[in-house]
Amino acid sequence: MRAPEKETEHWQRLSGLVNKLLLHHGERSIRWLDDLKQDVRYAGRMMRRAPAFAAVAVITLTLGIGANTAIFSVVRALVFKPLPYVDSEQLVRLTADVPATESPNGRPMRSGTVSASDLAEIRSRVRGLSDASFSGSVAFKTMTNRGEARRLQGLRVSPGLFETLGVSARIGRTFDSSGNDGSAAIVFSHAAWQRYFGGEPAVVGQTVALFDSLSPNNQINLEGYTVIGVMPEGFAFPDAQSEFWIPATPAPNSTGALLARLAYGTSLEAAAAEIGGVLRSLRPNQPSATYRLARMRDTIAEPLKPALLVLSAAVALVLLIACVNVANLLIARASARRPEIAVRVALGAGRGRMIRQLLAESLVLALVGGLAGVGVAVAGTRLLRTLASTFARIDLGVQLPFPRLDEVGVDAAVLGFTAAASLTAGILSGLAPAIGQFGSDRGHVLRESTSASGFGLGHGQRTRGILIIVETALAMVLLVGGALLINSFVKLTSVELGYRPANVLTFQVALGDLPPQSLLRQFADDLVERVRAIPSVQSAAYARQMPLVAIKEAAWFRHTPTLPSPPPRQPPNAPDARLVSQAYFKVLGARIVAGRGFEDRDRAGAPRAMVINEALAKREFPGQNPIGRFVYAGRDSSPWQIVGVVADLRQFGLDQDPQPQFFADFRQWPDSDPVFFTFLGPYYAVRTAGDPAAIVTRLRDVVRQARADAGVYNVATMGQLVSNSIVRPRLYATLLGTFAAVAVALAAVGLYSVMAFAVTQRTREIGIRMALGAQRSAVMKLVIGQSLVLAAAGVALGLAASAAVTRYLEGMLFGVTPSDPMTFAAVSGLFILVALAAAYVPARRASLVEPVIALKTE
Repeated sequence: MRAPEKETEHWQRLSGLVNKLLLHHGERSIRWLDDLKQDVRYAGRMMRRAPAFAAVAVITLTLGIGANTAIFSVVRALVFKPLPYVDSEQLVRLTADVPATESPNGRPMRSGTVSASDLAEIRSRVRGLSDASFSGSVAFKTMTNRGEARRLQGLRVSPGLFETLGVSARIGRTFDSSGNDGSAAIVFSHAAWQRYFGGEPAVVGQTVALFDSLSPNNQINLEGYTVIGVMPEGFAFPDAQSEFWIPATPAPNSTGALLARLAYGTSLEAAAAEIGGVLRSLRPNQPSATYRLARMRDTIAEPLKPALLVLSAAVALVLLIACVNVANLLIARASARRPEIAVRVALGAGRGRMIRQLLAESLVLALVGGLAGVGVAVAGTRLLRTLASTFARIDLGVQLPFPRLDEVGVDAAVLGFTAAASLTAGILSGLAPAIGQFGSDRGHVLRESTSASGFGLGHGQRTRGILIIVETALAMVLLVGGALLINSFVKLTSVELGYRPANVLTFQVALGDLPPQSLLRQFADDLVERVRAIPSVQSAAYARQMPLVAIKEAAWFRHTPTLPSPPPRQPPNAPDARLVSQAYFKVLGARIVAGRGFEDRDRAGAPRAMVINEALAKREFPGQNPIGRFVYAGRDSSPWQIVGVVADLRQFGLDQDPQPQFFADFRQWPDSDPVFFTFLGPYYAVRTAGDPAAIVTRLRDVVRQARADAGVYNVATMGQLVSNSIVRPRLYATLLGTFAAVAVALAAVGLYSVMAFAVTQRTREIGIRMALGAQRSAVMKLVIGQSLVLAAAGVALGLAASAAVTRYLEGMLFGVTPSDPMTFAAVSGLFILVALAAAYVPARRASLVEPVIALKTE
């Protein structure tokens, strides 16, 4: 045969072999698919035959998968989802750590601030950055030429900021990066455009009249800003509170936080090293400063990472507990099906085939639970938004507990996670029962189908008992963590505020201009009198700050009239200075513990009266009576007489200890110190006989009657401010407490199922015991005793695990240590009671077994 013919024959044989292999593979694939279809159909029939079992298993998995999906949607929005900017992964922020020896205030300092001149050097010399800009200070402007005066909050930014972010205006344009727009250009957010201009497209080119009460020398600085653009809907920088952006002062010393775009192929460390070299050359007095770059997305999520880690671990434990619970249910069901399985094994069914069938049943349960879990996740994310709802105000120092919360939702990535979680849950819950049924030979399976082990944890019950112990231990960890957070939250809400927030309304007023201080004070006094005339109003006052407003204005406080010359920097322990009107303490319900509050006689020109809080009294006059003492405040050399001591007010948060404070009446504060001119203006407070929210409409009318151009803003009750200040602790306690409650319920169901199944399987043995004279109480003790053995072992293991992991909650606790013995003891006792309750029904059922009937069933 010639060589070509041999080659042809060779390829024909090879082709035939390949075709046979493909045909065999295809037949096996088709057979495998047929087996899978049969397994799924059989699993469906088994669920219909045992609806109660299927319902319990599906609900259990639904809770575990739904909780994980809901928390994952939050984690994805915060940690994994790109920011709504072009190539947001390349956006970075600068952090500089300056040691105390090189810090201007003598303390370690962390800042990412650079000046305009620093920025110019960084842009020209740092090759690891493709672009750089900075976001400057928050700007408050009052808009006066469009109806009533409105207070707007915005941001001063370097002209190239929008180019760095890679975002263009929806209407008009953004700032010219070369700075040619000057300082009188303004860009509005989409929300502000809709709110203040009615979505009018012709707004570009219009001039809006704004003034800033932080102008030099507290003079009115009325400016005309030309609107050059409106940003797209959904754009927010740095957050949704910013309503406008204006160019930062073009002076070289204007400052802001560095925002840069990392050049492709450059690492964070390499770019940070370049920036550090440039800034050290520009700041020779800070040679030891450390410079770091972090991705912008990471800086947003960084403060919440500990809480996200705790919540993620908690829902993972819930899912694991659910899987253990379903595994126990499947073991019980498989044990009841031993005769059926034994027959199928005897007829030749292979071990792998039977394992696949049982796994298919658990996977079907998990997939149904996953579908239902999506609904739980949707409801959970809505509940999360409700729990986290708050009004983010910069004067309160409160941002949303979860930034980007509006981006939390169930999208394709979250659904993919749900599918993966369902598949994992199905495998975890079904693998142990499936393998446990076929861990021995066929003869063993047949023998197991016709024999029974002793009552208790021996042999067939051992696996279920171990699973219950593990489930109890995991639930204990969650319950201890939830109890610690709940205990912490209760302590937080039980602290003495120093005032009565009920029925108190607070607000501020924006004016179309800033009259001299004396006229502004006159307006405030006149407005307070008008407000007092509103029906149901009991008293009204105004103050420089209110409790929970995150503004501290420290002032000199001393026992001598003179200051060092020249006066040094104000000491760090200087007390907080509060300027208030006469009825301030009455409106807040603050308790005067010694002396008196302010009265009519404390008017301008009268001897100056001061009220101090208990913290300042203890610090300055330890063991002495401060009433009648003369002190000096601020830079003024005229004396103030202490006339009263007021209870400490929780000024900066319920979780922060009261700080030393003194209070002075506005009428007596010298005009030479124009503190009344502030960027937010005075705060007004009104105490009413009923719901303070009911007078808001009437209040706005009164303000407009006082001045036609006046506008009311920052309206909130003191109760809302208090609630707003604890939104994060409340959210954490609610979530972890809910997860713990679910875990405990699942553990109780698991323990109940184990004992109920044990009683059902051992009915004959119980009957024999009772026929031989065992008392019903003894049978109950036997069942309950075994339940307590399981529960006690799980509690002991859970306590040890809790002691190891609760330290990660330390930053989330108030007034409670992570190893609080009372909490650990209470949780242990509660779990034992739960175990007793779960075991009572099976125990009572066992005690009611009739010996004759039990023996006849055999």
